[in-house]
Amino acid sequence: MEGQRWLPLEANPEVTNQFLKQLGLHPNWQFVDVYGMDPELLSMVPRPVCAVLLLFPITEKYEVFRTEEEEKIKSQGQDVTSSVYFMKQTISNACGTIGLIHAIANNKDKMHFESGSTLKKFLEESVSMSPEERARYLENYDAIRVTHETSAHEGQTESSSPSSSQPHSSHCRTKASSLCHHASLPWVKRNHVGPAKATSPSLRLRRWRPFLRLPSMGLHSVAPSIDEKVDLHFIALVHVDGHLYELDGRKPFPINHGETSDETLLEDAIEVCKKFMERDPDELRFNAIALSAA
Repeated sequence: MEGQRWLPLEANPEVTNQFLKQLGLHPNWQFVDVYGMDPELLSMVPRPVCAVLLLFPITEKYEVFRTEEEEKIKSQGQDVTSSVYFMKQTISNACGTIGLIHAIANNKDKMHFESGSTLKKFLEESVSMSPEERARYLENYDAIRVTHETSAHEGQTESSSPSSSQPHSSHCRTKASSLCHHASLPWVKRNHVGPAKATSPSLRLRRWRPFLRLPSMGLHSVAPSIDEKVDLHFIALVHVDGHLYELDGRKPFPINHGETSDETLLEDAIEVCKKFMERDPDELRFNAIALSAA
């Protein structure tokens, strides 16, 4: 039997911030765009930063690396503090929500929650669960599912003619035990800052947003179809107990990327993002947003 599938969530600070607000998070921390990797562009990100979400394409090169990385860690081991909150992903297209949960759960002491917060309740109830149990718990947590779907519908989209030659991709689609399929949904880019080359360390990140074909004279954007096959994926990069962790529900465990601090988290996380981009130098479909103090 095929597992659950949610609507894809857009890598857009306006969408993610509204989503978290609806889940009962006080806006003392807000997601903002990361426009590039240069120190000048990173200086535009408000500090402090407590998490970074990376949206990236799942390609054959990445899947080969992911398998090799998993085998290496299983063979050599790694140190992962028990303080890390990590959950698996079993719901297709839920990687955006799981990335947000990872970002907030591992910074819970910094967050202010409204009375009756759905997210706070979920985190408190799942704190003693295993990563697999948290995944199953989310499958049946209707309050978060409904809020996710509302936010996915509200994501900004743009229309284009059927003959558009723009690159093809989409938000996120993944299952815990299978590879993502290549996407068929066309995209356009927005908020592009300057020229970009995937092999350049000073690469400007681009925000990619989907468009769907609309009826002639249509004035309203539409959310992506729940059945769209997509190949982009969210991960979270967080600081826990002095180390930088990559949290990806498709992987069996967190990935320890070495030492970091509250002061250097953004720069250290961007170094990890660079490695993702260097593995696929022909790809341009990368986007990062940072959770910053408002």
